[in-house]
Order: sequence, then structure tokens, then C-alpha cells
Amino acid sequence: MSENTNYNEENPYVIDLIDDETGETVPFEHLDTVRVGDDDYIVCIPYDDDETEVTEIALFKIDKDENSEDCLSQVTDEKLADKIYEEFKNRNADKFDFEN
Repeated sequence: MSENTNYNEENPYVIDLIDDETGETVPFEHLDTVRVGDDDYIVCIPYDDDETEVTEIALFKIDKDENSEDCLSQVTDEKLADKIYEEFKNRNADKFDFEN
């Protein structure tokens, strides 16, 4: 995913990210922002009005670009992703039904 982030005016919890490879806009629903270590991460799910079951999540680190503006980079490190997800589950145990 790209550094280009746009917030959806229709739903403030939806962020539109631009896929670096395809150039297409991909909407994600922002569920929470968590801190792990000294960094902040956002936890999202792919946004689809018709979807009733969540089958995947996406994790993004809040970075700074060359102009010191906020940008997002997708978390690809599996161990870090596990830490972020565990923190998310701890913070949101009363809001979501986690299967594992």
C-alpha cells in the first residue's frame, strides 16, 4: 500500500489507500490505533458494505514521509504483526468477538 491516504467523507472510519502496484484505491475500515514499543499502528479491515464476516485484517505503521507528513506503511513482519494484533485484542476484548 502507498503513502497516499485519503479519508472517506461518507464514513469517517474508512480510509482510502492507494495500492502502489496497481494505482487503485482500496478502502479500509479503521478499527483502532495501537502503540507497540515506540511506534503507532492502525488496525484495519478491508471495507465492504456487503461483507458481514471479517476474514482478514491489515496492519499499517504510521510513518513520516520525506516532508515529515504522516503516511502509512503496511506491516509485513509476522512477529511484529502478532504483537500488534495481541495488543489490539487486549484493548478490544469487549468490542469484538475474537475466535482465537
